[in-house]
Amino acid sequence: MLSLCAVPPQDDNSLLAAYHGGLRAHWPRGARLLSHWLAAMGQGGWSASERLLLPDSVRRSGLSMRDRKAVHRLLNPAAFPLAANPLKNKQLFALKAQEAGLPIPPSWDPEAQALSDWLAHESDIIAKPSFRSKGQGVERYTREDDGWRGPSGAISDTQLRARLTALGRKGGVIQRRLATHERLSDLSPGALPTLRVVTCINEDGLPEACDLALRLSAGGPRPVDNFNAGNLVLGVDSAGCCMAAWRRSGQAVVALERHPVSGAPIKGVPVPDLADAIALALRAHRAFADGFTVIGWDVGLTSGGPVLVEGNWNPGTDIVQLVSGRGVSDTRLGALYRHHLAHLPVERWRRARVMAWDRRGR
Repeated sequence: MLSLCAVPPQDDNSLLAAYHGGLRAHWPRGARLLSHWLAAMGQGGWSASERLLLPDSVRRSGLSMRDRKAVHRLLNPAAFPLAANPLKNKQLFALKAQEAGLPIPPSWDPEAQALSDWLAHESDIIAKPSFRSKGQGVERYTREDDGWRGPSGAISDTQLRARLTALGRKGGVIQRRLATHERLSDLSPGALPTLRVVTCINEDGLPEACDLALRLSAGGPRPVDNFNAGNLVLGVDSAGCCMAAWRRSGQAVVALERHPVSGAPIKGVPVPDLADAIALALRAHRAFADGFTVIGWDVGLTSGGPVLVEGNWNPGTDIVQLVSGRGVSDTRLGALYRHHLAHLPVERWRRARVMAWDRRGR
């Protein structure tokens, strides 16, 4: 995928000023002119969908998806090539998490066990392709009395093994599907709910939890809880309880105090194991800190306690701005972004490109 850095002549807030100001100060004249031209052509800033998602008051102090990816490229130099990025290569992620003693879903290890032997002890599994995001390509398979069933219906053992083996060869992972915490079972009926914890290295060089967002399944056939897949996202209040949930409705978003399928109340429900989930995200950042300043963690809230599902090198700012009602520039995360941009090595600024491909290999 091609990423563009469009730099307008003026900035809306102090975070954008810190980011764009660094580029203006260190880019050669040709790069500056090209970035200004891209901004004039409407290639930077807020997309049409973001304008419908976030009110003007949030966007004035906010960070768009286009700009945050470029900021994360600067702050997370270990992101590329993607094949060597443990926050994008799911097999590398599982290996590094296991080495650090972090709890993750039990997975098939092709180096240690035959797939048929692993499947013999499983009845509900999730298959995830690597190098994908937003829940794309995730599939669930369940064992029933007459054999395995997948998203397209019944599937033979031979077909299932062939499909999963091919996915594994491409870097994907096959995991046990974990049960949802009992307190959230009526609030996330189709998928394991995950707490998004955005952590950032602070001024003392330690990871700090800056933002939270709880994602819930709205039900339906897809085994994911991603907001972009039609599911729910909500903030967590100072007492550790659920706030009203947000869900897309056509081109807009609506706030819900009850689950749209189960009817169970959402607002005011305590988030289970909240402190432990945040502590797990902080432990994970310490293990993955080399080359990553900011990480968005997805922590599964299971019946057996918090489990690390994945980390994201380019965590979206749209959902945290939506649930908090604040632009990133006005938050603790924004302050840490400005801190790191102010101390960024000159060479890192100079290596930034107006147009950059998301390289998978070297």
